[in-house]
Amino acid sequence: MITRRLSAKWELYPKDWIDNRLLIGQPFERAQLAFAQECIRAYKLDTFFDCGANMGLYSVLLGIRLPELKNIHSFEPVPQTYARLVKNIALNDLSNKVKAYPYGLGDASGTFEIMLETNSSGTASLDMNVKNHPRRDFRSSQEIDIRTFDSQFSDMNTRAFFKIDVEGFEAAVLTGMENALQQNECVLQVELWDVHRENVIDWLAKRGYTIFHQIDCDYYFHRPS
Repeated sequence: MITRRLSAKWELYPKDWIDNRLLIGQPFERAQLAFAQECIRAYKLDTFFDCGANMGLYSVLLGIRLPELKNIHSFEPVPQTYARLVKNIALNDLSNKVKAYPYGLGDASGTFEIMLETNSSGTASLDMNVKNHPRRDFRSSQEIDIRTFDSQFSDMNTRAFFKIDVEGFEAAVLTGMENALQQNECVLQVELWDVHRENVIDWLAKRGYTIFHQIDCDYYFHRPS
């Protein structure tokens, strides 16, 4: 159905978990969205990278709410979810501001298998270690395109906010964007799974990025100047 929620237009599927939250008036990650907005303004950031964009919740809402954002780049590798992302961008007349990419990010470029849940597009995972997770119901899988961030975005000169929500693949995504993190002013929102948390925190600390905030499983990193 096409409907309006949070001052934006959406193509929503009531059986999908995140879509259902919007429909019933209990939006997904309300606190995280508000804090991302606060960070972008406080650090005077001009670019937003939505790594694991899903149906476009962050890309659309931040695109509408923050006119100071010059560019939004949204990555969604699952074809049917990518189509929904593109539709939601278009419904809100954001096509000139938000660019969607039909591939995911990782530490190597190639074709990978992603596991899918029928009623939760936001839980698709490349981490095969969770295939038999008791709270997940992976019914199918498909091959998707993965690229490294640094191979696609070189010689950037930007001040950027990265939202990284990739269901257990966060270490690989960060490894593939090491050059960008070292060469630019970046604030990171990273959803960290317990199994990777300490390794990712240590990896980022060695590159000067420290935690300055946390909301649930989302950790916020910045490299002091």
